[in-house]
Amino acid sequence: MKVLVIGAGVVGVTTAFYLQADGHDVTVIERNKSSGLETSFANAGQLCRFTAKPWASPSVPMMIIREVGNPLAPYLIHLRADIDMWSWLLRFLNNCRRTKYDATRTTLLELAVHSAGLMEDLIDTTKIEFDYGRSGILHLYGNQKSFDSASNEQLQCFNTEQQGKILQTSECIALEPALAQGGATYVGGILHTHEHTGDAHRFTTELSSLLTTRGVEFLYGVSAKELLFDGDRVSGITTSNGTLKGDAVVVSAAVDSVSLLKPACSRIPIYPVKGYSITVATSGYNGAPKISVHDHERKIGFTKLGDRLRAAGTAELGAREKAPSQARIEALRKQTQTMFPGAGDFESAEPWAGFRPMTPDGAPIVSKTRYKNLFVNTGHGSLGWSLACGSAHTITEMIAGRTPAIETSGLVVDRYG
Repeated sequence: MKVLVIGAGVVGVTTAFYLQADGHDVTVIERNKSSGLETSFANAGQLCRFTAKPWASPSVPMMIIREVGNPLAPYLIHLRADIDMWSWLLRFLNNCRRTKYDATRTTLLELAVHSAGLMEDLIDTTKIEFDYGRSGILHLYGNQKSFDSASNEQLQCFNTEQQGKILQTSECIALEPALAQGGATYVGGILHTHEHTGDAHRFTTELSSLLTTRGVEFLYGVSAKELLFDGDRVSGITTSNGTLKGDAVVVSAAVDSVSLLKPACSRIPIYPVKGYSITVATSGYNGAPKISVHDHERKIGFTKLGDRLRAAGTAELGAREKAPSQARIEALRKQTQTMFPGAGDFESAEPWAGFRPMTPDGAPIVSKTRYKNLFVNTGHGSLGWSLACGSAHTITEMIAGRTPAIETSGLVVDRYG
């Protein structure tokens, strides 16, 4: 079967990988000059298995209210006359209810566990290199209330494999001595040894190169324009470089998926949420953490990727420009340097900002559509790196007419009406 995949981020490229492995003839259309240059380019590098959670959680509404007026808040809302933004935000807040959160958390957990297992298999079979690490992720808590709540959640977890190890401050420092050098203080932490790390951009480019040798065609610098419909099917797409025909189409174009899919799925509430990161060169320095760290209060993840330290986090709703806000980049740099002052060359830190394709409930859309050969694999938000393999494998099963290995009712496009 000839399958067209729109988008060469980590989700689109892994989709191409599983489709090719299943015997399909695959063409990937990407508007950029190479793969992984947008949302996949400079994330925190954390591969969440048991800690994958939706942003729409019960604690978020109060956090947003508490931080109103703070231009450097972890979750910042720009007050704009933007109907799409306010509509999305209302849906998001509705999904912060405990019942909604628990349901989405269950959906994400199953997909993340499935994805982690597939990632390990992919690494074993392809041998690609992308600064992969298996040391776990240490979640740090700056106040007693949040630490107690997280600790109780771990104690109530009946799956011992899923449980994190609860650590006091001294134990956190003993585990990761780099924490002793900074001025940040914490009341405790939880170590999740089952979580892994890696460079999403390097993974995406390495996998793209491998797929090229296996016959997958990558059309870089080509923009998808319109889907072509023929009755209850899609016959192909028009692009900036002409028309392409296919037996099936998978849309994995992040935020651009919304406009592309509008004639077929008019109610996809994906909104671009802007995130930030800096990348610090660590060669010649010895103060970078060896274990990936997540700061619960500041919503920042820190991961050593080879000879670089990546610090990523924050979320802006209603941001319009792609360029990083200098104020937020500077705040991220200062927070990272406060935690790990001896980690690297902070003056030359590389800034980055990108738009995450977020759904209101925090779960991606991995789904068939009302058109028999049109499929959607997008809306992963900040979890695209963690969920890519599982989502791609699930879409491949759907295209083949097989029953996916996981429950997909919480991932369908129809859940939005």
